[in-house]
Amino acid sequence: MPPSGGPVHRRGRPARFGAAAGLGYHRGVLPRSRRAALWLALGAALQGGCSYAGYLAEQGRGQLHILRARRRVADVLVDPAVPEAKKGRLRLAQRARSFGVEVLGLRGGDAYTRYLDTGDQPIAWSVYAAYPDRLVPYLHRFPIAGAVPYLGFFEKASAVREQARLQAQGLDTYLVPVAGYSTLGYTADPIYSSMISGSEASIVEVVLHEMLHGTLYRKGHSEWNESLATLVGQQGAIAFFLTELGSARAAQEVIDEALERERRADQFAAFLRPVIAQLEALYAGPLDRAEKLRQRQAIFDEAMAAYRARFPPRPGDRKPRAFTRQPLNNAVILAFTTYHRSLPQFREELARDGGDLPRFIDRYRRRYGR
Repeated sequence: MPPSGGPVHRRGRPARFGAAAGLGYHRGVLPRSRRAALWLALGAALQGGCSYAGYLAEQGRGQLHILRARRRVADVLVDPAVPEAKKGRLRLAQRARSFGVEVLGLRGGDAYTRYLDTGDQPIAWSVYAAYPDRLVPYLHRFPIAGAVPYLGFFEKASAVREQARLQAQGLDTYLVPVAGYSTLGYTADPIYSSMISGSEASIVEVVLHEMLHGTLYRKGHSEWNESLATLVGQQGAIAFFLTELGSARAAQEVIDEALERERRADQFAAFLRPVIAQLEALYAGPLDRAEKLRQRQAIFDEAMAAYRARFPPRPGDRKPRAFTRQPLNNAVILAFTTYHRSLPQFREELARDGGDLPRFIDRYRRRYGR
């Protein structure tokens, strides 16, 4: 997910990285990437207006702390203190990065050549907001990212305060942990340990998803950006495993998982469509606001029951799925819509390209590339 001036949502976490961290540099001149992050934050604060100046300054300090704390992946891989299992996951992420650059045509540079251990905690938190009586996001406007439907925070306490502030204005809100994010190529994004904590298929998918954000970005079109990155992550992961592992029987399990992740995403997009249609019809109708709010709760209750029936927990699931972790409201619906509503259209476009993912990416890169 791209930046909102601070960190942004990908899916899912920096309790220890943020405004509380001192800058504490020992030399008078910052390395180039750190200077870039500092000027990015200061420039955004000046252009973003007084209302966001404090927010951007806090997130700028958090980003600088991350740049200080990260390590080169090459150094991590030879560190005897790092468990071999983690090294294996890092090697997989590095192979996914190489595949993204060499096969898919994604932007490489220094991105994902460094590593940051977040202690199995989210790297950030995002706060979404929406109007209760219409399916419209509450937008924040920034000079680089454009209008975005969330704010990202390095400190959970700051995210909770922002959520409370928005709720006090009568808005629906949704607070979500973030496993990884992209600075759109303005700094060399590291691989966060939260990005490699899942299955092999999810590791490859999230790396390619974030690389897409660093390759191309359509300002002010969050749903378009995230749905495209979701497609590239899913399709890229399938192509990666087919290329790297072939049809070997030992590889079939991970290939099947990548295909299953794609299938579930399509099913969820299909599940969301009628829910969105019902809500939009209700909000566009002649009922007064109080009645709309009453009737929308019935839609939410029905949607949650339908979701639980259609997507029961899988064997081994230890946590509730993200869609069921909080009561539904417009902010929750829109947050999930951002990543899934445009998937069918992008899949149709890819099919018209004969399934040629590099060609599909290149067409958009030539138009929106960074």
